[in-house]
Amino acid sequence: MAFKIDSDDFAAFLEQDLNDKNGGSKELNTDEKDIKFVTPKGDILYHEDTISDQLSILQGKYHLNDDVAISGHGDSSILEMHFNVSDQGIAYKNPTAFKDVVSAMSGNITFLSAEDNRAKIGFKKDLVYNTFDIHLPLDLLTKYEGESKTMDNFLNNIQKDVSSTLVKNEIKISAKIFGVMQDIKNCFYKGLTRKIYMESKIYELIALSHHSLDNEKETINLAGNDIEKIKFAAQLIRENIDHPFTIIELARKVGVNQTKLKEGFKSVFGDTVFGYLQEIRMNKARHYLSDTTLSIQEISHLSGYQNVSNFSIAFKRIFGYPPTTLRLKT
Repeated sequence: MAFKIDSDDFAAFLEQDLNDKNGGSKELNTDEKDIKFVTPKGDILYHEDTISDQLSILQGKYHLNDDVAISGHGDSSILEMHFNVSDQGIAYKNPTAFKDVVSAMSGNITFLSAEDNRAKIGFKKDLVYNTFDIHLPLDLLTKYEGESKTMDNFLNNIQKDVSSTLVKNEIKISAKIFGVMQDIKNCFYKGLTRKIYMESKIYELIALSHHSLDNEKETINLAGNDIEKIKFAAQLIRENIDHPFTIIELARKVGVNQTKLKEGFKSVFGDTVFGYLQEIRMNKARHYLSDTTLSIQEISHLSGYQNVSNFSIAFKRIFGYPPTTLRLKT
């Protein structure tokens, strides 16, 4: 059975269980909190990070036991980065959308005027969805006027109060973008240090999103089914960092030939299969070094390396310093 909920109804839909022993919110740092809603139709978890009055990060996790469609609307203009960090698409429609689904591991930077500030989003039952949204000040990007034709077009629409997106289609979540999201999720700093760090990471996401435009020139024609297979290959890479597949194994598992896998991966993610793997596992290794007491040898094995020396060389190639240096700093 499917449910359609308007934004006003949605508030009531959530509030039914706010006082439940499993619901409510958990305060973390001063401007950081987890809010969990145990609803009649499943669980919804939000992690909210308020950087300033107009700058905030909202990470959502949805796991519903019925198909649910949500219609929402706001009263003012908004500028936001929004990403679907799930392994499947999310039904999504707003006045700027070119299609009715936000593909897996993709997103965009969107401006919606007050008049157009509305959207419909849909979740399928028994699937886990993860979203990553950043609400930005409306004038945040104006400092880059005159630097890029694409950015200028976007800024011009904002100034005219015309709803639009930075990228016509979508921004693919590359290994670098995914790594920055992980940096934000795993940030352990507090106070002013946290604020500066989070702001720097948000600017890095904006930079990488704009950089993704350069990769559009290198795209090849892929059928929709092939794109999904390429994204499935990326999912398998992320889930098997400690025992990575060979190109042959990966191609077989997703059902494409090696050439299409390699060319398609470069087109979809702007990176080679090996480059994507390296970025993902080195970012994970960096968090192990910073946030755990695991030995460098243990981290090397968790990162898919049997030889510590090879791990150290790869780590230095990505970050510019060996893992021992990071361990000494922490």
